[in-house]
Amino acid sequence: MAKNLNDYFVTVAEDIIDNTSISKTGQPMHDNYLNYMSSMFTSPLSNIRPKHASTHEIEGIIKSLKAKYSHGYDEIPVAILKASALFISSPLTYIVNKSLSSGIYPTRLKFSIVKPVFKSGDKLNISNYRPISLLPAFSKVFEKVIYSRLNQHLIQNKILASDQYGFRKNSTTNRASFKLLNEILVAMNNKLTIGGIFCDLKKAFDCVNHEIFLNKLGYYGINGVFKKLIKSYLNNRYQKVVLNNRTTYNTTFSDWEIIKYGVPQGSILGPLFFLLYINDLPKVITNNAKIILFADDTSIIISDSSPHNLEINMNKQFLAINKWFEANLLSLNFNKTHHLLFRTKNSLVTDISIYHQNKNITNVPNIKFLGIYIDETLSWKSHIDKLVIKMSAACYAIRTVRGLMSQETLRMIYFAYVHTIMEYGIIFWGSSATSINVFRMQKRIIRTIMNVRTRDSCRELFKNLKILPMYSQYIYSIILFVVNNRDLYSSNYETHNLNTRHTTNLHLPTSRLTIFQKGPYYFGIKAYNHLPSRIKSMSNDVKLFKLRLKRFFLS
Repeated sequence: MAKNLNDYFVTVAEDIIDNTSISKTGQPMHDNYLNYMSSMFTSPLSNIRPKHASTHEIEGIIKSLKAKYSHGYDEIPVAILKASALFISSPLTYIVNKSLSSGIYPTRLKFSIVKPVFKSGDKLNISNYRPISLLPAFSKVFEKVIYSRLNQHLIQNKILASDQYGFRKNSTTNRASFKLLNEILVAMNNKLTIGGIFCDLKKAFDCVNHEIFLNKLGYYGINGVFKKLIKSYLNNRYQKVVLNNRTTYNTTFSDWEIIKYGVPQGSILGPLFFLLYINDLPKVITNNAKIILFADDTSIIISDSSPHNLEINMNKQFLAINKWFEANLLSLNFNKTHHLLFRTKNSLVTDISIYHQNKNITNVPNIKFLGIYIDETLSWKSHIDKLVIKMSAACYAIRTVRGLMSQETLRMIYFAYVHTIMEYGIIFWGSSATSINVFRMQKRIIRTIMNVRTRDSCRELFKNLKILPMYSQYIYSIILFVVNNRDLYSSNYETHNLNTRHTTNLHLPTSRLTIFQKGPYYFGIKAYNHLPSRIKSMSNDVKLFKLRLKRFFLS
């Protein structure tokens, strides 16, 4: 089984790419990717100039690593590195700097143990497993050094697309979801017809073509020895699969096999390399369309004046991104790529067709986007129905163990299993009519923890447990989102350039639809503006602001 899994992991990308890289005319298409890159830049970026590492930096990197006892093929866990950081930092600094100056990545750090992680579906189907690489502990130090220099270059030159929300500092799934939903709500408010295309790529991280990736680096000012180092990092990597039988305690290994494509999943550099690989994708999207990327999750929101024009525009945008995917040897999973037509509750249902190479893209009533279920009228019923089922299961579990645990332990269980799922995405669905079902289930759980009767009031119970009721949690979360994402909003002063007693308030846009007013942008501004001045004045200190805001809602 280990051999079969490893064979699949190292060849699956090649099989996908072979089917992608030949056009209908029989000609290879991957040379076209340079056309996209050259159209992005009118002048070359300045070349990266990575500085050498200091012993202090290397020691700091080692100390920052999590003290895990899992290990790569060399059987040296990170915990050993941390324990010996003071002694190994100096010689390790010398080796790291030799690597930076020569452009050669140590060969012994390019061997990875792969643990297959089950995703979903049939457990006997090897395509339902994701390869997670366990790399040597020393490679984490080398990768962090390379990452810091590469990332600094990307930030200084503002290289990464603003439409990319995955694997970036201060970027969250909430921010990506906010962007998508606000585009929909603004278009609705402007009386436009709106559609969304939600793409699913086949094994995107595994299909990164090293030649294409390395050629793209030159456009971003990553040349010379540093580019040589990245090439050395990617070339001649080997992996083997390890399977542990929990019943017999036996361990089986596959043979070492070379990896020709992809970036190592489980590595530090892999995600950043992937972001650079698809960084030029947003440039293919034209007017009246917005792209939202979260790593390989690709979604496009298109708006137009009529259903007919929308259909033309959606097909145009879909053709453009498909050409980009083909040029970059990435392949769409057409069975999992869907489109959705958004509308207000009372508007007519329209029917349009999206297709590519005689393949129709299914129109669906709702879609899962970064963990939240979005439906065509933004009613959130589908998401809330699923959430209530999860909360009900948690309620049953709490009731089962209630007699064995203290109230404080049950409260900890609540925050671990109920609060986390209830709070996720609440800034989007918290104002919906069906959110009452979540609140009812939350009250049932609180009564279960406190062991009181079904009809007893929960008001004092929430206060005693220091838990926010769902609607208070919604307002608390949306205000925190506003404070943490201040760049998405403008103040009255910034908009009107007038000094009044409401100058520090956020500017509230004009709205004609209730659904827009209930959206995270409009309602977030209203909630923030209604805060007492003494709390708003603390918003520059986020930790203190959170503390006082929660105290305000609990009182």
